[in-house]
Amino acid sequence: MKTRQDILNYAKSLIGYTNYLMGAKWYNYNNDSIKPKLLDCSGFVVWAYKMAGFSIPDGTYHQWQASHEISKDELQIGDIGIMGQGGIGTFNHIGIYAGDGKWIHCNYSRNGVTLEKTNIFKYYRRFNNLVFEDNKAKPPKPSVKIKDDNKTSTTKPNSQNKKEDDEMIEKKEFLINNKKTKLDTIFKENKNYVSLQSLKDAGVLNASYDKEHKIAVITTK
Repeated sequence: MKTRQDILNYAKSLIGYTNYLMGAKWYNYNNDSIKPKLLDCSGFVVWAYKMAGFSIPDGTYHQWQASHEISKDELQIGDIGIMGQGGIGTFNHIGIYAGDGKWIHCNYSRNGVTLEKTNIFKYYRRFNNLVFEDNKAKPPKPSVKIKDDNKTSTTKPNSQNKKEDDEMIEKKEFLINNKKTKLDTIFKENKNYVSLQSLKDAGVLNASYDKEHKIAVITTK
């Protein structure tokens, strides 16, 4: 069955198992598609929906575009919360509503999937055109509302600010072996973090996932 509860059940199955890795999806990093060991926040949402029988886009920007605004009172299990408007910004984050005021999300700060009450998700949304077996009602037409000085207007996010990745990856230049190289970075908590995948692509190290021992393997070249 394609139900909201299915989404939550699959999402909860990764608690204590899956670790956070920026850019990780169920189909890369040698992941197991049935139970991936490494995911980022939007990849976690995509996987939970996929396992429940739904197809949604990846990346917080695209997930914002494929959904519409709902109120806090309208939240149902399986709806999503996004931290920054438009799914864009210096960094962003997305989670799945789990009911009773709780959210389940794959987050960097705790290096994995957590179920908790949190107020980090400022925008409540529901994916367009999905029909749930436990909720056949059609969703209202999507709109993006911005409140300014008690006035409400409808607008579209600036496509020039579009980013493909969840955590808003920014290219920065580094000097590696006396050679200038641009790497994917994310700025968080006053620190710059470099993507393992970009270090691998730059030939600085080798990165893979050992399924047998359930651990990331990193070796320098």
